[in-house]
Amino acid sequence: MLNKLALSGIKHRIRDYSVLFSGLMIASAIFYMFMSLATNQTFLSSNSPAAATSFIFGFGIVLLAIITIVYVNYANTFLLSMRQKEYGMFMMLGAKSSKISRMIFVETFAIGAISTVIGTLIGILATGFVSKWIISVLDMQVKHFNSFYLPALLWTFVFFIVIFMFSAIRNSVSLRRSKVLTLLKRDSQPVKIKRNGVLKAIQAVLGLILLIIGYLSMWYAGQNPGFIYLGIPIALVTIVGGTYFTINSFVTAVIVMLKKNTKYSQKGLNNFTLSQLSFRINDYTKILSMVSIMFALALGAITVGLGFNNQIDNVVNGQNYYDVQLTNPDASQQKRLKSLNIDKKDVYNFKADDKNVYYRASEFKKQPLGFSQIDTQTMISKLGTSSDPSKSENARYELMNTRMPNQRTKEAKFVSDKAYSAINAKETTTVLVKTNSFKDNLAGIKAISKAEVKRYPVLKNAGGDKYSSYTLINGFFSGLEFMGFFLGIAFLAMLASCLMFKILSGANGDVKRYNMLYKIGTKQKVLRSAINKEIAVLFSVPAVLGIVHVLIGLQMFIKILYKPYAHIEIPFAIFIVLYLGYYFLTRYLYKKIVLK
Repeated sequence: MLNKLALSGIKHRIRDYSVLFSGLMIASAIFYMFMSLATNQTFLSSNSPAAATSFIFGFGIVLLAIITIVYVNYANTFLLSMRQKEYGMFMMLGAKSSKISRMIFVETFAIGAISTVIGTLIGILATGFVSKWIISVLDMQVKHFNSFYLPALLWTFVFFIVIFMFSAIRNSVSLRRSKVLTLLKRDSQPVKIKRNGVLKAIQAVLGLILLIIGYLSMWYAGQNPGFIYLGIPIALVTIVGGTYFTINSFVTAVIVMLKKNTKYSQKGLNNFTLSQLSFRINDYTKILSMVSIMFALALGAITVGLGFNNQIDNVVNGQNYYDVQLTNPDASQQKRLKSLNIDKKDVYNFKADDKNVYYRASEFKKQPLGFSQIDTQTMISKLGTSSDPSKSENARYELMNTRMPNQRTKEAKFVSDKAYSAINAKETTTVLVKTNSFKDNLAGIKAISKAEVKRYPVLKNAGGDKYSSYTLINGFFSGLEFMGFFLGIAFLAMLASCLMFKILSGANGDVKRYNMLYKIGTKQKVLRSAINKEIAVLFSVPAVLGIVHVLIGLQMFIKILYKPYAHIEIPFAIFIVLYLGYYFLTRYLYKKIVLK
């Protein structure tokens, strides 16, 4: 009977529980998405050249577990607060506390189990969709990755079952210790706000010290890769702790300072907004700290993923100067060339005997040969041209790769037109093309390269052209690039839903306050403005700290990536646009709840 009553309570209040269900489903979906990468050792080992990848993902699991526990703990508190009056009424009518405890245990565990199952299914579908989208858009080559991965599924179920078991037990114990009158009147009881200036000052100093230690650990790990095994744990602990203390102390200090500024606080509803923030900051510190860390992880993951994408272009350009190379092109290949945006086109002829390959020196004077080189220490590629390849080792190497495999070991000779004409051998024509952008012309370059291999099967595994280099290097970096973009999208969904869920779940308690302001004559326009400011502060605080974490955290990759800060505005702009989307959605839903 009690079990039926608990489950019917969920059914009849499904609308009230919609925010709770959606939040828990997103949490379990994101947890599965992360675990599908972190627990797949075959995927990690085959797609990442870094030996520390498994170690890094191990700490990622720990951090995500902590974040999820905090998230579920808050959701659990929200659930208990929604039902406490009903439980109090049952007890007042004579129901034993042990029976009520059993009922809330069933209800808590049922909500957790249902949301976990649905959320995990969503996670499997989302993993498949996101992975296919990223791979197709960024032309990746990812090995041994499956959207459905049984170990990840089992870990997700076990983790959420355990934490919901503890949550159900905690709710039962909390209810049995509460008095009936307390349960019935908890919403009417005043909340005592403790203000301790000395404690806040200590937290501010401690927060700055912890953040400095964390930042220095990441910087030192970037300069000394061997320190990464110690640097990441130190940074994980100190930055999480420093973020919490910094938000709790500095945000409170800023609010107090603004309230003392009468020119600002007495304007419109600013004093009311500041009081709302001051009243809530202790309750919001955990969620804001958590969102700040997830913001840094998500933005950092996408930025690093883009860094590996830039690394592909840099290394490929360092391998070959020309984007396309053709040997005795036929009419079909000439037609395909017309689809490219050609920046430079060079045509060279040569003849070969058993030992040497002979080129006209005059052709290189008219059309200087382009060549590329890459510094293996700095990973910086440079381009150049040479009108006399015999005097440039890089130019000779570039020219060697343009010939058929059986002619690459022969020595190149650059002779006069007269000497060239006297050579009795078959002439071969080589057409070399450089486009305005290898990436923008990739589809056409790929078609030409495939057709060239079909014309000359000996080229199939010989390589030498730029597309072959791209395929090889893209396969090397694609795994890391995929991890960055995949995790960034996953953490973005997690952090935005966490913050939105937290704000909306407290909206019911604000209905009376805004209703009172409305009754005394406050205009709707002013009320909306106050809501916009309050929610904007709650969204901006973790965003600012998260951006600082990312900018300093990229120092960890200073020796791994070529210019890790290059084009950083792209992921920042994308991320901020998506983040603003959640902000506008949150304030819209919040207004729907609290305003008439």
